[in-house]
Amino acid sequence: MRAPAAGGKLTDRGVVAVLCAGFFLLDFDLVVINPILVPVSKDFDVSLGTIAFALTGYLAMVGIMQPVHGAISDRVGRVRVLRTALLGLGVADLAAALAPNAALLIAGRAIAGGFAAALIPVTVAYVGDHIPMERRQRTMAAIMSSSAVGAASATVVAGALTELLDWRWPLLIPAVAAPLLALVYTRLPEAPRVEDTEGPSVRERFAQVLGDGWFRFLIPFTFVEGAAMMGLFNFFNAALQKHGSSVLMSGLVTSAYGVAAIGGSVVVRAVDARATGAGMFGWGTGLLFVGYLTAAFTQSVAGILVASALAGLALAVGQSALQAWVLEAAAPEARGSAAAVIACSVFTGAAISTAAVGPLAGRGDFGLLFGIAAAATVTVSVVGTLARARFARSDRALRMPAGPPVDQEAPNPLK
Repeated sequence: MRAPAAGGKLTDRGVVAVLCAGFFLLDFDLVVINPILVPVSKDFDVSLGTIAFALTGYLAMVGIMQPVHGAISDRVGRVRVLRTALLGLGVADLAAALAPNAALLIAGRAIAGGFAAALIPVTVAYVGDHIPMERRQRTMAAIMSSSAVGAASATVVAGALTELLDWRWPLLIPAVAAPLLALVYTRLPEAPRVEDTEGPSVRERFAQVLGDGWFRFLIPFTFVEGAAMMGLFNFFNAALQKHGSSVLMSGLVTSAYGVAAIGGSVVVRAVDARATGAGMFGWGTGLLFVGYLTAAFTQSVAGILVASALAGLALAVGQSALQAWVLEAAAPEARGSAAAVIACSVFTGAAISTAAVGPLAGRGDFGLLFGIAAAATVTVSVVGTLARARFARSDRALRMPAGPPVDQEAPNPLK
């Protein structure tokens, strides 16, 4: 049954629709820079490696700021933090769209990433606050599907607008949409604030995560995994353009990433009950390896189309397995903090990897760039699959109840 609206607030269905819109905008804003890297580098007469810092800065701030936003939302309220973040995102993207030089564009995108970071952990917490356990899984499926649609839409829309008008127009879309969405968020019912006396403090929860043996492995591991899974695929679009494809064609081809991620989520739901966590992670990272290997051999339209589709499938299959692992490894009272720490590690790894390979992109050496990505993915796949299987045999996993705990119905905080 739908909860009735009260005091002008939204029904449960309306709440989910608004949260889906937020995640659509989040992934649209995250990916919209990819198709315009080459046109921006030409317009400002700087190398592709230099302008790639607009991507690096965004990813870095998304990672760094997630724990901060999560902790603040516990004290001042989820909706207040989400609305402030959307307003800040809009202003930062407007500054980037109007930037007269590369330095200000990079700074604007980094600030936008810092505000966008709030949408991930605070939305996760908001769903846990408001959506009953029996409806969380379908809610999260809808939210994550909307984020994949946002990623696919960004490449197509950015390519079309850049081809027809100018590279600044794609950045103006989130600049305008984010403040408008902030107005819609005023209709969301606020969650009750966490009192200082309830449970361990924020500092104690983070200390508990950092002192845990499995998380001392998972934090550096997800740093490398984030570099492979979330960082290096962002150069598929630039590789196509450097090999002669138009901005529009490149956007259409790489939109296969988002479309495949939606299909992958359907596959995950179909096989989840029968597959092991180690198997899911191994298959997901294996798909990513094949995608990078394909892109290393050829940066043709067909090659990048295959690589983009396999990377999208890998995100749905492999990253969901990593999410479940994190939630199983974390103590119930520290799951939110654990998810924030791991998300920070993933996005920081993605940011540093894009900065590290920026010079290769600048020289157009995409074969070597994607070869490095494939090699890193092999390491992640082998180590992660073996470690996940070992965790499944550990005392901690064996002590888990038969049914998934409430918090495991939360959305993937690493997307």
